[in-house]
Amino acid sequence: MKKKTEIVKEAIKAGDFKKALKLAKDFRINVTKEQREAMARAYECIVHPEFYRQIGIDIAKSVESGKKTLVLLYGE
Repeated sequence: MKKKTEIVKEAIKAGDFKKALKLAKDFRINVTKEQREAMARAYECIVHPEFYRQIGIDIAKSVESGKKTLVLLYGE
């Protein structure tokens, strides 16, 4: 059985950031609150872009921030 961190790393390598963010946004160990929030916001912006656009969130900026955090923590 694969660990979730292994699945996240494989998803990053494959370019599947939605899958990687879906799993990693809830990680607690070795992840700061700010990093977790960035990943969660990025995932939510991918899944519900219209809602976040309506409340004035820059979708592209949020997604890019989450991706950078994800790669920083789990990219190789």
